[in-house]
Amino acid sequence: MAKLSQNKDEPAPRARATKRSPMSSTEYVGLAVFFLLPFVLQALWSGTIQQWLSPNLQSHLSPGSKTSTDTVDPSSPALLKACESHTYSTEIVSLDPLVIYINNFTTLLEAEALVKLGTPNFTDSYIARANGQNQKVTGRTSQSAPLDDDHPLVACIISRARRFMGSSLLPSEPFSLPQLVRYYSSQRYDLHTDFWPSHQLMKDGSGRRYNRPASFFVFLRANCTGGGTWFPEVKVLDQDRGEEIESVFKGKVSRATERGKEKGIVFEPVVGSAVYWVNIDGRGVGDRRLIHAGLAVGEGEKIGMNIWPRKFY
Repeated sequence: MAKLSQNKDEPAPRARATKRSPMSSTEYVGLAVFFLLPFVLQALWSGTIQQWLSPNLQSHLSPGSKTSTDTVDPSSPALLKACESHTYSTEIVSLDPLVIYINNFTTLLEAEALVKLGTPNFTDSYIARANGQNQKVTGRTSQSAPLDDDHPLVACIISRARRFMGSSLLPSEPFSLPQLVRYYSSQRYDLHTDFWPSHQLMKDGSGRRYNRPASFFVFLRANCTGGGTWFPEVKVLDQDRGEEIESVFKGKVSRATERGKEKGIVFEPVVGSAVYWVNIDGRGVGDRRLIHAGLAVGEGEKIGMNIWPRKFY
């Protein structure tokens, strides 16, 4: 076949001017992602988005499952400043007894920083008897670690808890040292109450007696199966609406069964979330309906934090 060639004397054809078509939908999406990605990443890290997701998705997006505490600085000025203005949301689980679920009580970064502060101090857990003695028991197989309330981050979290309680705690009434609790596979804490049947005597010679009027339990790490917190005597909603509990709380709270019968509720581990309940009534009498247990972890690791206010009686 003859090869066509252009006559050198003929001018080269002029490029035809073309009009650019409007951006495609794909290009618009790409541009939006480019501008929004930094804000989405920041929201993920702070825990703002996770609180609205199912527990399974939250565990996948939790930095605790991917990030070592070595990368977290508990004394970071940016972390401490953000701590002061942190916000959360609440959902009433039960009015009588009063049990409240707190979404995003800590950010994911705060949770990892608190774990880092307590990790060097973990030892076998014990229980505090009514006579003031500490005792190791077979029904509690976790490890515990106190947190220094003089550390700015810990002090910030305690202040957050105090503001949550409002006027139910006097300014002169303190908090006990916050306590981390760590559970590995098969470890648990059998049914117990956080209050003492008899008020405890202060060891400062003042003669005052105190108890734990309320409790906060905060999930700081939830890289595990199982490990929920079970309240067998707490009922959620009325019988007609009982089927809705899992959807109402988006999987964070579920009904528990024992020997085939419905038996209270279980709070699933969700990093940053907390459960708050009132242990003692206005007369100073403990409420046995708040008996609860840390169910055994199947696989992995769960770390929580106990925050206990003290009220004098």
